Amino acid sequence: MIKMIHDPICAIATSPGISALGIIRCSGEGSWEKLLPFVNVTDPKPWRLYLTPFTINGEMIDEVMIAFYKSPKSYTGEDMVELISHGSPLILRIILQELIKVGFRQALPGEFTKRAVLNGKMDLIKAESIETLVSAHSKKALKAALSNYSGRLSQTINRIRETLLELLAKVEVELNYPDEIEGSDDEIIRELEKTLSRVKKLIRHGENGIVAVNGVKTVIAGRTNVGKSTLLNALLRRDRAIVTDIPGTTRDTIEEDISINGIYFRLVDTAGIRESSDKVERIGIERSLKQIKEADLVLFMVDLIEPENDLELYEKLRKEFRHSILIGNKLDMVEKCPDGFDVCISAKTGRGIDKLENLMVERTQDITELYPDEVFVTERQLALVQRSVEMIEEILEALKSGITPDVVGSYLQQIIFIYDELTGRYSAEDLLDKIFGNFCVGK
Repeated sequence: MIKMIHDPICAIATSPGISALGIIRCSGEGSWEKLLPFVNVTDPKPWRLYLTPFTINGEMIDEVMIAFYKSPKSYTGEDMVELISHGSPLILRIILQELIKVGFRQALPGEFTKRAVLNGKMDLIKAESIETLVSAHSKKALKAALSNYSGRLSQTINRIRETLLELLAKVEVELNYPDEIEGSDDEIIRELEKTLSRVKKLIRHGENGIVAVNGVKTVIAGRTNVGKSTLLNALLRRDRAIVTDIPGTTRDTIEEDISINGIYFRLVDTAGIRESSDKVERIGIERSLKQIKEADLVLFMVDLIEPENDLELYEKLRKEFRHSILIGNKLDMVEKCPDGFDVCISAKTGRGIDKLENLMVERTQDITELYPDEVFVTERQLALVQRSVEMIEEILEALKSGITPDVVGSYLQQIIFIYDELTGRYSAEDLLDKIFGNFCVGK
């Protein structure tokens, strides 16, 4: 059982640094009473905004706007106060220190949202989407987070859970009234197979949300000296990687992020693949091969001046690619783009880069398209649903082997428990600490 904590907490909710405004957020029992001595508000009404001096021992620190929120109609479900001052870090720090002196505790990362979950203001899926909203790198990531925040995935999960609950009820009735009720394994098998198909579809579609949030891992690969680092710089529109005519200049991976048409790509420039006696370079090459296996998209570069060896390497490695684009580079040094290439470019002059970017979006459409009701934004969500698939498959196999209803009921209870962990109906305290520990302070 998770211990409910309502002690008063406070935190600066705006980013560090100088800004026009700064916000301090407070929540918990006694929040109003502890703050009132500092402001000229004698009888605060909830959900109203007051302009007032903030004073300490009669000395004005700043003129602030202050809003009071009454439990349970607040973000955390507790009494809350939000104080808006000028955005001076010094002002915010002085006010925060004074609040701590009168009994507030400095909030932990994500503690406001954690309290909202514990107080039933939102489920865990929606809570995770808030962190994704705050840290979104692209429009796709933002769209995925908003889909979760709106409760669409929660509704889908709850419908699946309800189906499993109805099946469990049928099994329990059969167990308790064996003489009056004669159950049918065939009916349970049909319902479970339909549910399994639904959950597998959810996984296929939902994984795209994680790609949208984490980015399309895009590895620039090829032999040494084909222009991989030059391509990275061209895509970034700035010099990020060192470029020389010396083979093997890039000895380790270099990672950068870009957004193309609202899609987040994580670019990885790798060491050139070749035979090498240099120990350090060999380590870089091994890392390159590992990155290729893990990539969502491989940009494989071929030197158009001497393409034979590069194409041979491409054919050797292409079975490892999930998605790939075969790029002919150094178009500025040949007459035309030969047949067989997806796109030809000059990484040095920038010619063809726009075509390459459009192709990157097009080639990864199947893993970036979002399905509004079926979007995961964390690996935790995906892993739990995948575990439920494994257990449904185990039940079906066991049913076909003639297991008894009590065993079926036990399996169904475990799967329902998985979905309860997903939405936060049940969550171990250490799991919540881990999830909300990634949040910013004040959220």
